[in-house]
Amino acid sequence: MRIHLDRVSYDYGGNDESAAVHVLDDVSLTIASGAFATLRGASGSGKSTLLNLVGAVDRPTAGRIYLGDVETSSLPESRLTMLRRTSIGFIFQFFNLVPTLTVFENVAFPLALVGTPRAELRARVSEVLDRVGLVHRRTHYPNELSGGEMQRVAIGRAIVHKPPLILADEPTGNLDSRNGRIVLELIRAIHALGGTTIIMATHSAFAAGFAQYSIEIADGAIRSGEKMT
Repeated sequence: MRIHLDRVSYDYGGNDESAAVHVLDDVSLTIASGAFATLRGASGSGKSTLLNLVGAVDRPTAGRIYLGDVETSSLPESRLTMLRRTSIGFIFQFFNLVPTLTVFENVAFPLALVGTPRAELRARVSEVLDRVGLVHRRTHYPNELSGGEMQRVAIGRAIVHKPPLILADEPTGNLDSRNGRIVLELIRAIHALGGTTIIMATHSAFAAGFAQYSIEIADGAIRSGEKMT
């Protein structure tokens, strides 16, 4: 899936007593379909906001955003919800697993939301659990897993519905170096299968090295791009 931002700005807050906070400023950016790119920048630089805008979680204050040929910035909320459910996989720093669901059920969640037939759901979840190395943990709950295992469950949930776009927000930020490397290698392996566009926000130069190229963001603006591989 090709990503294109055309002069996108984003503000939040603002009322009669205080000015709005300007988070992104006139950002134009294109990421080719099937690319693996990182957004690098310090905390508060705007990279997480940019991911939320690309992921149709937030709407821009100004400008237009396209996922493929669809201008998401003009879609009604009902269509945005379906787009998120069917076409985007999200990986978060703090995993965001449902604590009352097993590993199998957490991974199955995106398929259950769109009414996937039970036999197909079971087959696809089992395949994904094998890919992320957690078949033996399928009946366990999140509080019975290590941080690295929880992130692998989150990756499984992000890919089980075969989305053309995966967005990862600091996916190793809550992991030690060993588990961080495992997660990054898994994300790179998913990209190597072909067809999936991956955008990963990170402040880590090591993590950025797993992508094809890195985009620097500072003070809400794109500063530079660097080819990594």
